[in-house]
Amino acid sequence: MRFPDSLWGVRCVWLRYFDVFRKSLRYYIVTTFTEPILTLLSFGLGVGSLIGGVRTQGHQVSYRDFVFSGIIGQTILTQGFFEAAYGGFIRMYYQRIFQAMAQTPITLSEVLWGELLWDASKSCMAAEVVALIGVALGSFPAWCLLALLPISFLSALLFAGFGLAAAASSRNIEEINYPQYLIVFPMFLFCGVFYPLEALPRALQYVAWVLPLTAVNSLVRTITLGFPFQWRTVPILGAWLIALVLGSRRLMTRRLVK
Repeated sequence: MRFPDSLWGVRCVWLRYFDVFRKSLRYYIVTTFTEPILTLLSFGLGVGSLIGGVRTQGHQVSYRDFVFSGIIGQTILTQGFFEAAYGGFIRMYYQRIFQAMAQTPITLSEVLWGELLWDASKSCMAAEVVALIGVALGSFPAWCLLALLPISFLSALLFAGFGLAAAASSRNIEEINYPQYLIVFPMFLFCGVFYPLEALPRALQYVAWVLPLTAVNSLVRTITLGFPFQWRTVPILGAWLIALVLGSRRLMTRRLVK
């Protein structure tokens, strides 16, 4: 297959998902932004009024701004994983969209790339809107919206790969709860969304840094709050990105091709 043909097929898959997305835009807005806004109000304003400020990595910031930056990383995680895991399973198993598209001149490889890129696009868009709210409230500088784009998209692609791998490995939709509760939820709790990692015991800090959300939160706070850049975030995210994207495609291909 020629490379331009492959890009054409991926583009067709992405545009197909975009057309469906436009018809359910109101549902997407409600379900996407209710959780981060409620989290901000609950933790940023509620808990923030009790704590005041947070000092970490040589920076003193308000707890509201600290949590707000963590919500960006949380949004990338949840949107990327759930769209690919549950959405991907439904499209594969119930709607059989993957199989239907693969019967056209579009190949299964192009379908899977289109799926991953679309899942990452939706997650990145959600993270950008959360960041835009932070800019409007004066928590972040306006230029961070542009600087966050590549980090948000690549991180979203990573978590979309994780979600698609979960969908490919699950015999039924209930089994997606295993990675959700055993991996996604612990990342949500222990990867620095709500408090600095220094608050954890040393052993748990090492475990947290193995998980990709910690590196995502670190990069987001470097951009939005001016925290020091930590070089270990690059190899951690790079390794996870390659492993999960390639692994998810291999697992899904094995699941679909019999």
